[in-house]
Amino acid sequence: MQSIFSYFKKFKSDKNNLFVTKPNINIYVAISSIHGRGVFAQQSIKPGTVIEECPIIKMKLQEMTVRKQMLLNYYAFMIDEQHEYTGIALGYGSLYNHANNCNATYYYNKEKELMIFEAIQPIAENQEITINYLGPDSAGQTIENWIEKPNF
Repeated sequence: MQSIFSYFKKFKSDKNNLFVTKPNINIYVAISSIHGRGVFAQQSIKPGTVIEECPIIKMKLQEMTVRKQMLLNYYAFMIDEQHEYTGIALGYGSLYNHANNCNATYYYNKEKELMIFEAIQPIAENQEITINYLGPDSAGQTIENWIEKPNF
């Protein structure tokens, strides 16, 4: 069995696996009127602007669902089409709140293992940045309709 130390030694020496992200000073976290905390624009953001690139802690979905009531389940993203893997977005990534008519979208960069958040509407200074939890192509769809879909 390989030790954790030999894994990190290999990772550090593999230049192809290393990438750099930096915090975005144009966003901040504050109390949200939607739910708990949310992510807000420090200044106005134009559509098409990358808001944040968040490293992902990737794990098998099966590992996340061992304990059905685990709090982290509420903050995880599905990151593959086969629904085998899920991920916790670092940075502010797991703090974006849901809105049916969201002003941002997100997508997973598999090569770099980053969740990328991007504006799809103009976002005003101090406005909350929202995403649609149903997925990157779900702007305008409601969670209520999704939950009520019958299983056949």
